[in-house]
Amino acid sequence: MKNKIHLYELECYKNATEEQKNKMRICEKRYFDLEGLPSESIRLLLEEFIWERGKCLAPSSLNSEFLYYNNIRDFLIECEIEELQPDEEQKIIRLLKKWMLKHGYALTSQKYKAEYDKVVSQTSSIEKHMKKILRFAKSDDERQEQEKDIWELYKFDFSMRINPIKNVKTLNFTKIPQPDIREEVKKVVYMHLKHEAIGTILAEIAAVNRFTKYLKTRQPKITSLLVLGRKQIEEYLIYLQTEARERKNYRSDLYALRRVIEDVGCLYEQHQLCDIFLNNDFPSTPRYLFKFYSDAEIKRLNEHIFKMDEQICRALIIHQLLGTRISDTLTLKTDCLSKRGGRYFIRIEQVKSITFEKAISDEVGQLVQKAIDYTKKQYGDTEYIFVKKDDPAKPYQYSMLQNKIMKMIRQENIRDDHGELMNFGTHIFRHCYGKKLTEMHVEDWMIARLLGHKTLQTVHHYRRIGNKTMADETRKTREKMDAILLEIVMEWDGEWI
Repeated sequence: MKNKIHLYELECYKNATEEQKNKMRICEKRYFDLEGLPSESIRLLLEEFIWERGKCLAPSSLNSEFLYYNNIRDFLIECEIEELQPDEEQKIIRLLKKWMLKHGYALTSQKYKAEYDKVVSQTSSIEKHMKKILRFAKSDDERQEQEKDIWELYKFDFSMRINPIKNVKTLNFTKIPQPDIREEVKKVVYMHLKHEAIGTILAEIAAVNRFTKYLKTRQPKITSLLVLGRKQIEEYLIYLQTEARERKNYRSDLYALRRVIEDVGCLYEQHQLCDIFLNNDFPSTPRYLFKFYSDAEIKRLNEHIFKMDEQICRALIIHQLLGTRISDTLTLKTDCLSKRGGRYFIRIEQVKSITFEKAISDEVGQLVQKAIDYTKKQYGDTEYIFVKKDDPAKPYQYSMLQNKIMKMIRQENIRDDHGELMNFGTHIFRHCYGKKLTEMHVEDWMIARLLGHKTLQTVHHYRRIGNKTMADETRKTREKMDAILLEIVMEWDGEWI
């Protein structure tokens, strides 16, 4: 029986370069110790887990896990835990935290986020490692995925509306404390999963989590959505209006909750649930104030964007010039560009809406083509233009782009027109694009087409940003935005355009 697993025995170490091996300190005493564990099943589970980790991690990453593994081994031995049941995760984590406090380990760790200049609390590495072991134990679960409390989306055999720039891998129902409600919600979410966007599904789960947390503390006798009455909904609405402070407005949250409850009613033939909400239950739509950058702020920000990684720079400049949502810019495909009648056209496959084409200038077309050529040279044939370095099958992730920009703003001390550190949101560029079109007196139907809207419904928001006086005063500088950007783009050397 093998009770020691040395790092140099694992696949990741055998496949490592000499440079990687030389950076690590490997000695006979450094090994994963399987001796003395409370049961044979625990020993076999941890052994399989270590060998599996050895296949997928870099040796340096696996080397850092020795400490966490030893902590967990000591916990299992001292608490005499003979079985790790994935369904008892909350109980096991509770026992682990109790053990950590007893031995002086912090339950959370502090991490400085330079991009936001703040320290955030995060789950301790010991707890994270235990959860990885429990997730690994679940991999042998032979139940259908929709019967589990944590769904791994890749295991479903049907297509889903997943936003490629958001890294969503699982749906977690463990925060619903009532077992009956959890099962009812899982059935509805499984039904929605086949036609709703993942973002909508996540909003529904968040709304249910908030509601069931309220039920547990204020209405503990309610253990199923099927027994809900109008009285419980009214009391919840009062709670949201008078006590809840998690959000500024619960309108969208309540709509998501209503969708779930009504579909639970339809699924279980409890049709009274379809009338449990009234139209006046929902708060009025909050007044939406569009934010936008001044021309000086755009120029100030772009001066530093031009110094970033060249492909990230291209992505952000193309994003500004197209007026697209960031999800549509980052999911531009390598075959999106075409030329007809001597003009460039670009196909934009909107993640949230329709696919459409629009004409672009020669300079923008050349910039997009340069981005395509760069990706092809670096990564070969890929689906997307802007791809992750470590996984070219996927596009840039929004969080990566946002973090890099926020970090740059703080490092370079970029200020807005009021002297404050600039707040950054990629969608503001779309507001600027739409507003500029209104100031140029472009008709509403054309603005809608250029923005990729199905209807004229939202165009009025761009016209409400300012009055006619502001439009007249700023038109000249706003119209210069494309010219300024294109002038700088054209000044890049042959490596860029």
